[in-house]
Amino acid sequence: MRASGYERNAADWYVEPAWAVDALLSVERRFIGGVMDPCCGGGNVPRQLASLGCKTFAADVVDRGTWPVEVVDDFRVTIPMIGPDSIVSNPPYGDAREFIDCALAHTSDRVCVLLRLAFLEGIARRDWFATVPLARVWVSSRRMSMPPGDSDIPAKGGAIAYAWFVFEHGWKGAPVIGFLPDVKAKDEE
Repeated sequence: MRASGYERNAADWYVEPAWAVDALLSVERRFIGGVMDPCCGGGNVPRQLASLGCKTFAADVVDRGTWPVEVVDDFRVTIPMIGPDSIVSNPPYGDAREFIDCALAHTSDRVCVLLRLAFLEGIARRDWFATVPLARVWVSSRRMSMPPGDSDIPAKGGAIAYAWFVFEHGWKGAPVIGFLPDVKAKDEE
């Protein structure tokens, strides 16, 4: 059993709550050009982006039938193939740093990733953070529950602190730390 209380999902698919995407989009409003989620899972991110009128691209290793998706074996192939202006995603945690590096190499605007707040920790990551344009860290005061996507486990009462990490091309200086507003998702209304 993991710290989250869930067994590890073989495809690293954990469902982010729609309200977490809405909260990000309430503070990161302006996206230039096409926005991609290369690890779209059930489609929360592209669905919320599309509701704002963003031109969206979605991909994942499996078509789960909830959103039009390009099925690909690996984000390392998909991101360069699509070449989006921005990426908004809940990437596989074990590949987060490599995912961010790949995303930054093939975008021109922003890369927003939902990760555990603990992603900030560690000497090796501290040195890496000095080499990338981390502009903002949007901390969620509300705990997120991210159950495995292929389970019947309901999302309730999260135990782990999460944040959206926003990397912005051209950003200079220290990252700004902010807090996500309490936003009710459109599908919770």
